[in-house]
Amino acid sequence: MNTEFNSDKIIRALDHGTRQLAPETLSGLAQARQQALSRQLVRAPAFVLDSGRWTSRLLPHTTQQWLAALIIAAAVVIGGTGYWQQHQEQQISDLDVAILTDELPIEVFVD
Repeated sequence: MNTEFNSDKIIRALDHGTRQLAPETLSGLAQARQQALSRQLVRAPAFVLDSGRWTSRLLPHTTQQWLAALIIAAAVVIGGTGYWQQHQEQQISDLDVAILTDELPIEVFVD
């Protein structure tokens, strides 16, 4: 079933239907709409073009958000440093083993 919607027909049908409602019902619907709109959260866009310059709204603003971002950044730095040191130690260990077992390739002695 492929039905194409015509927005003008829908608008006319809704307008015709609302004209048949009682004024009290229309007033109640208008009040309910206003209440729903007042409860709705307004979310700011992530980036806003403001006076020709970009304003970033992605940065955290509360102390808890700054603290969480700092903890995450510190964990990444500490983890990365630990991984790098372990990798360096493994390379040195492999070289030491190769020196002690005389299994160094000839390219090492050419320089």
